[in-house]
Amino acid sequence: MELSPNTIYKEYINNKLSKDTAINLLASILENYDNDKIREESIKVLGNKEFVNENLYDLFESLLTSDSSEIIRNAAAIYLCEHHINKSLAIFKWTIRHEKSFQCLLTVVKALVKIDSKESRAELIDQLKKIRKLQYINAEKGYENRKYKEALKPLIKRNKINAYSNKQLGDILINFFTIRQLIKEFPNVYFELNSEDVLINGLDLSDYLEFEVKGTPWGWKNNIDSVSKIIGLKNLQNLQNLNLANNQIHDLKALVEMKSLTHLDLSNNKLSDPQNIEYLKQIPLLELIDLRGNDLANYIQSTDFSPNTRILKENSLIDLEERLDKRFGTNG
Repeated sequence: MELSPNTIYKEYINNKLSKDTAINLLASILENYDNDKIREESIKVLGNKEFVNENLYDLFESLLTSDSSEIIRNAAAIYLCEHHINKSLAIFKWTIRHEKSFQCLLTVVKALVKIDSKESRAELIDQLKKIRKLQYINAEKGYENRKYKEALKPLIKRNKINAYSNKQLGDILINFFTIRQLIKEFPNVYFELNSEDVLINGLDLSDYLEFEVKGTPWGWKNNIDSVSKIIGLKNLQNLQNLNLANNQIHDLKALVEMKSLTHLDLSNNKLSDPQNIEYLKQIPLLELIDLRGNDLANYIQSTDFSPNTRILKENSLIDLEERLDKRFGTNG
């Protein structure tokens, strides 16, 4: 009978397996199993302090550079960052230059920030220079890279980027990788950058009802039904304006992580559960919430939010200029 990773660990704790035997069994699962869930579980068990040792470094280096599974590559990167950070700079540099997986790239950026050396800093800056040279964020969709090129140009040409901390450099990269992933996932994505910190402060993932009336195919609309489906949204911690209008959203729980939001457009979604009000109340800086076209608007009380928070509840004509302001310009 084959043992699961957690069972192997329990057998070790109960002195039924030696440490070396347990480690060898877990390593064998990593090398011979196809099930990513079980393999990832093995990596987590090997991360227990009882098992961490230098002899495992080569195994995890190999997993990060050559495993076919994005899940396993990311788990390997997490393991190296947590347990072998001081000897992993070279492998993290290689990975950020060649990796395509979104989650793995985020892990590696965080690792380079954590290393906090001149060499890791130079790699972060190099990555930003590469972004500045990109013509497209997504060439297949024709999504141009104008905004990042314009924001990064003065920082790089005038060496202003040298004043940024490693964490600030990492945050810019994480924001870029996140918006690139959103553009890949959704048909309609618009964003705005703060020119000072080069972080995203405006994001528009709205759809428009008039498109649906004209028979726009399903695949051309975002059709977001839960904020949790917006991969990487929590990475955009400087986001102030978020437009999710005209989607299918019924759950707002994931928004509680977005502490910088000031303007939130949720008009014409599927919000009806009063629990969503509790989630909205956990966003401390909200100045404007548009809930028009949602049953949830009927449950809002005047005492639910600060007097400084404006709640739009009734369907009414919106000034054209306000409509245009909601859309953050053309893509790129």
